[in-house]
Amino acid sequence: MAEKDKKEDVKEAKPAAGGNNKLLLVVIVLLVLVLAAVGGLAAYVFLSNKSAAGADASHATAEHAPEKKEKKEGPPVFEKLEPFVVNLSGGSSMLQIELQAELADEHAKETLKSYLPKVRSALILLLSAKTEEELQSADGKVKLKAQIKKIINESMDAGAEEPVENVLFTSFIIQLQ
Repeated sequence: MAEKDKKEDVKEAKPAAGGNNKLLLVVIVLLVLVLAAVGGLAAYVFLSNKSAAGADASHATAEHAPEKKEKKEGPPVFEKLEPFVVNLSGGSSMLQIELQAELADEHAKETLKSYLPKVRSALILLLSAKTEEELQSADGKVKLKAQIKKIINESMDAGAEEPVENVLFTSFIIQLQ
């Protein structure tokens, strides 16, 4: 009799396990359907916003035009900085460099003149930290130009505005001591 009770318990347990598998399958299918619906909704919203943005491009351009600086008319504004002569890091060579800053306008030129001591100090620190190997390649010089531009703009307390648009090397000499 005990064996018969055990067999009945086993039979009862199997349908319960099969029911759990069916429940799990239903939950997974419902989860996939919900995710598909959310994905479809997100795609619809994204695409409808994108097409609305394209349709309103003329309005958006007119609204954002004051934020962007328009290309100024006339010749560019340049300011020549006095030459820099620094010992390069490592102590075996010197750098003599002359450069000009291309500025946004005449006001930026006047601002640069008033900040020149601070700018020169920051540039001397930057240049003297460089090594001869860093500055030999064209890529090294391009990176240096970007760093100089950033340093000048930061020294002028420009914030998000960039009065210095570009830096141009007019002389670049590395000399062994």
